[in-house]
Order: sequence, then structure tokens, then C-alpha cells
Amino acid sequence: MTTRLYADLTVPALWFAGTGVGVFAVGLLNLLALREPTGLGRVLALAANVMTTVLMALLYWLHPAGQILFGLVLFAVLTLCALAGFAGARSRVEARA
Repeated sequence: MTTRLYADLTVPALWFAGTGVGVFAVGLLNLLALREPTGLGRVLALAANVMTTVLMALLYWLHPAGQILFGLVLFAVLTLCALAGFAGARSRVEARA
């Protein structure tokens, strides 16, 4: 999308592209946390989800657009799922004890 929205290689174009790469990387981190549900992987995925949710909320506040709202809802749901995963892991540990 960067080449369609920006005619030249500029700082705003690189920020736009970098944000897309960052969102993609957070998605990969979530997939990794699902595949390898270790403590560190879950914590990193939760932290990335919370930060991305906050950034999406700020972006939507500044520029309300449909695609930003979609990203905000998506990362809010991912954050809630990560938190639910922590609660589920804690209850499983308590059940073993």
C-alpha cells in the first residue's frame, strides 16, 4: 500500500511502511506464543498486544478511519485472549497443586 499512497520515498512513507511491518511482526509474535506457550513468549505477546492496542487507540482518536478501528478491535481482542490464556494457565497450575 505504501507505493500506492506515497509517490516518493519520504519519511512519512517509511513510517507508514514501518508501521505495517510492526503490526505484521506483532501478529507473528502472537502465532509464536500460540505454538510455544512458554512464560516468556506469552509475556512478550501480551506486552506487544497491549502496546499495539494503545497505539491503535491513539491513532483512531487522531484519525478515525475504518481500517484503524478494525486494527484497534483486533488487537483489543488479542490482548483479551492473551490475558485469558494467563488466567487459564494459572488455574491449571493451581489445579495440579
